[in-house]
Amino acid sequence: SRLRPSAQTRCWFERRDPPPATLGAPMADIEGSDVEVAKEDQQNINRFSRLNLKYEELDFELVQLKKDVQTYKDATEEVEGCMEEDGIRYRVGEAYMCMAEDRVTEKLAKLIEEADSKLTTKTDEIEEVKIEMDKLKKLLYSKFKNSINLER
Repeated sequence: SRLRPSAQTRCWFERRDPPPATLGAPMADIEGSDVEVAKEDQQNINRFSRLNLKYEELDFELVQLKKDVQTYKDATEEVEGCMEEDGIRYRVGEAYMCMAEDRVTEKLAKLIEEADSKLTTKTDEIEEVKIEMDKLKKLLYSKFKNSINLER
């Protein structure tokens, strides 16, 4: 069955699976159940979609930041365990330069601090997006019930 657009919009969605309450009903009864989609509902659906994309982007960034922090921590441990007399080779772009162990450790500590700060910011941002998505999901499911799928 399809969601029927209201007079204000021209959008509609096809429902892929019948709702559980209609599984035993004849096909003619299922296809006759249309739900109108008002302009405000369509805007909420679009907003949910944009938030979902933002959530996925933020989630990807969080994973990358966590990997970066771990890499910096591993590098710090390696530097502290290294006993080179002529310094540590530190990569800058495509070249390596010798630096004192203390200076490399300071740079790595600064990188860890920056990554942790970004990680905190992104975590807060993803929580805000999740809260708004949950509100929209609740609103849309209350109106459309099984006619809409907002799960990943």
